[in-house]
Amino acid sequence: MNDDPRAAFDAALIPGMRDRLADAYREFRAREAEAIATLAPPASGGSIGAYRDRDCPICGTPAGAARPVLQAHGLTLLDCPGCGLTYTRQVMEEAADAGRYRASALDEALIALRLSEPYLELETARARYYLDRLAAQGAAGGRLLEIGSGFGTLLVEAGQRGWQALGLEPGRLGATATRRRGATVVEGYFPQDLPDPAARFEAIAALDVLEHMASPLPFLADIRQRLAPGGLLFIQVPNWDSLLVRLEGAASSVVCPGHWSYFTPATLTGLLARAGFRALEVGTVQSEIDRQAAFAPEAVAAALNQLRPGEAGVPDAARLHALKLGYKLVGVFAPG
Repeated sequence: MNDDPRAAFDAALIPGMRDRLADAYREFRAREAEAIATLAPPASGGSIGAYRDRDCPICGTPAGAARPVLQAHGLTLLDCPGCGLTYTRQVMEEAADAGRYRASALDEALIALRLSEPYLELETARARYYLDRLAAQGAAGGRLLEIGSGFGTLLVEAGQRGWQALGLEPGRLGATATRRRGATVVEGYFPQDLPDPAARFEAIAALDVLEHMASPLPFLADIRQRLAPGGLLFIQVPNWDSLLVRLEGAASSVVCPGHWSYFTPATLTGLLARAGFRALEVGTVQSEIDRQAAFAPEAVAAALNQLRPGEAGVPDAARLHALKLGYKLVGVFAPG
């Protein structure tokens, strides 16, 4: 029996879970592929809006000094020689970027997936684990804000633990679904649509949000201003050090328009430090070990050694997490 609490929401480790999710995921992936084609830069066939070029959004090192590492969907990913961040050379203009959150066929497929019974089982277990991590670091109650609250599972679970939970969600379908589940949510953006600009929170969560920020540092500064004394920040982002992501390369669904920054444990911690936060804990969730098994053992071992020099063989889920090579990167951070 796996006694790691992360196993409770790791689809790869739960017998039959992939089969239960298959139909909803098949429809979602089809709609996702259509959305990616639409959101690509116009020069690559996209139709949403204009893009601009930029330098490193963290340290400002000119893009001309960076090393190209990948090209996909009309985007060039660069490694910054100044701070180590991997980021897209091109970024969508703000007004066009906001259009991604209007209701679409992708949203319909996403709601069918995320409110399906098997997915909710995983999401609920994950939310409980995240609340446990906050509690372990000293945040067990008070006011909780989730930025980009999706379909409200973290808010629902937080409310059941006695938190005064509020969500901010730019997507109308997500906000509507959250209200139907009994949680409190405002349809809008952080920080301008907060109902009370003076409110301070004992915990703020941003799950799969930071990678969408063209300018992460001002976003994190706004978060810091709205934490109560002793308040904590919980972050989840796709892990650029994920062994599966590196094996899939440009074919990974993590690499797409809308994801403007690609964080590793080191660059996430470095960014938060620049924003005035210290890391209390950083780790990974979701092994995707079954998808990793689709690759030849030699390819897996080579990718592992490239990411963590000196490591060899084919890692299991426990070793992936120990090396911080899981699919998602999570962390708890405190100001100061």
